[in-house]
Amino acid sequence: MAVSALEAASVPPIVARARQAARASRFAPKRLLGLLPLLALLVAWQLATWAEVYPPVLLPSPERVAMAFVVDYHDILFNALASVTRVIVGVSIAFCVAVPAGLMIGRYRTLDMLSDWTIQIFRSVPPISLIPMALLFFGIGDKPAIVLIFLAALWPLLINTIFGVRGIERTLIKVARAARASEWLIFRDIILPAAMPAVFTGLRLGIGGGWLTVVTAEMIAVKSGLGYMILNAQLTFRSELIVAGIVIIGAIGLLADQGIRALRTHVCRWQEGLTAAAE
Repeated sequence: MAVSALEAASVPPIVARARQAARASRFAPKRLLGLLPLLALLVAWQLATWAEVYPPVLLPSPERVAMAFVVDYHDILFNALASVTRVIVGVSIAFCVAVPAGLMIGRYRTLDMLSDWTIQIFRSVPPISLIPMALLFFGIGDKPAIVLIFLAALWPLLINTIFGVRGIERTLIKVARAARASEWLIFRDIILPAAMPAVFTGLRLGIGGGWLTVVTAEMIAVKSGLGYMILNAQLTFRSELIVAGIVIIGAIGLLADQGIRALRTHVCRWQEGLTAAAE
């Protein structure tokens, strides 16, 4: 943090903004390279439908899937909003529980020794395997899905936060203690900022796990959402709606991940230049 303060004092704000704009303009065209595999997949999909590798009832053409977005727009939007809402609620609860707990466990060795085995046991249990128990305790509806999303997001957030705290240079804490800084000050100005990159990594993993879990849970325990829509479309032989649901799931997952990455870049901009990056 001292390095970031020194840089902020020595570099004029207009120069810093110019550097950020230059970096963004340099990397923007490279980011578009990620579209190439998707375009190749789209071409292969179109060729497969033209060649009738599978019957149209099993493998719909891109045109039929595009029409499904138009014809079933309200149904797709309703179910997508239902799934996103459940993920936001479940991951938010997991964040509020896991981050404070991870900071405490990573900071104090006694708490680490008390909780290590418990964490390792329960994080090894797939949330999907708990669907029958969730149905028994919470019934059909939003509650079992939110509980399963909470569990799917809890462990990545908790473990990454713990290791984020453990990775802090102890010299920083020793210097703060020598300056007679309070424990609260150490948490606020050293531990929390230094652990934030790991917290955001855990958040990305947690959202991914929660998103996978909600789709599975909606196929069994909920009567709305993208998972329910896909299962219902399979029962009515509407393969174009199945593929449309898969496309929406992937698109929302990508947007969520990119949003967390952008937020991490903004919050952890002090880390810029201190870590290795892909060339």
